Amino acid sequence: MRVLTFGLAVTIAWTAVWAYPTSTNLVPSSEVMEEGAVRLELSTVSYGGLFRSGTERYAFSQFGWRHMEWGLDIYRYPDDDGNYKTCLAFNLKARILQESKQRPTLAVGILDVGKGLTVSPYAVLGKTWGRSIWHFGFGRFDDTERWWVAVEYPLNSQIWFAFDRLSGHDGYSSFGIYWSLNRNLELGVALGVPNKGKNDHAILLNFAWTQ
Repeated sequence: MRVLTFGLAVTIAWTAVWAYPTSTNLVPSSEVMEEGAVRLELSTVSYGGLFRSGTERYAFSQFGWRHMEWGLDIYRYPDDDGNYKTCLAFNLKARILQESKQRPTLAVGILDVGKGLTVSPYAVLGKTWGRSIWHFGFGRFDDTERWWVAVEYPLNSQIWFAFDRLSGHDGYSSFGIYWSLNRNLELGVALGVPNKGKNDHAILLNFAWTQ
């Protein structure tokens, strides 16, 4: 479930505006937060319509420390009977290779470390082409091996577009737009289109603060 988070920086100047978000719409990115950076997010995911019954709610926290990215998250989501459950989850990400002209960034991480959750290890490559950043990843989510591809592109100094696709019959392709309100605050919205037609569309809303 921690797969559902948002955004990342495109260049050093872009980082000054967008701070240090470390995921795209649905998938982990190759970006790792800088030492001392902190990010807090509130997020909702609604299926089949905005704020319908069964909307999932998340509170994410990430911080950079000792050249790694650490996180503690709170998930609140309905079970099969419609009763809401609350879970705590830890996550961790580390950069193995820094991007250069000859090679991509390589980051490895683990999601959903917590009681009642399935631990999800992953690896993701990142490469800058022009103004865009591309990410290619592989991991094991919900006991299933999955791959993903993502791209992010700045539309102007305050707005950027993100697309990603997560494999699997229960995976999604998603299209997101994100706005920088100021140096610290960000709003985002994304539409998730299911890989399997009978599944509901998803609407993702996100509010983030970064220091």
